[in-house]
Amino acid sequence: MGPTERRYEIMKILCRRRCETIRHLASEFGVSMRTIQRDIEALSGTQPIYTRFGKYGGGVYVVEGYSMDRMYMTTAELDVLQKLYLAANEDVQLLTVAEKNRLRLLISQYSKPKNKSKKGS
Repeated sequence: MGPTERRYEIMKILCRRRCETIRHLASEFGVSMRTIQRDIEALSGTQPIYTRFGKYGGGVYVVEGYSMDRMYMTTAELDVLQKLYLAANEDVQLLTVAEKNRLRLLISQYSKPKNKSKKGS
């Protein structure tokens, strides 16, 4: 397994477990602790991870709420976009028609589908 694959797998593990020690990751991947440290250094430049030092609670953590396979925005994120869209409808100079259309598309694409209840069921 090369560094790119290993780093991807490290991120998957961190997203599932939320934190892990460098020692345990090194053992799990069969590489040295220094190799994992280099992987973490490389990942921390592009991924929302951080390290904590210490005997108790030390390790590599992924930022609260982050998921690699997240498909939808949170309600708070969608609320901000919706407010921007409504403001743009009131202030015609805020966004162009094309930008408003893109914003509306973003809102619809990243909103969780609503469950439609069947009548008569």
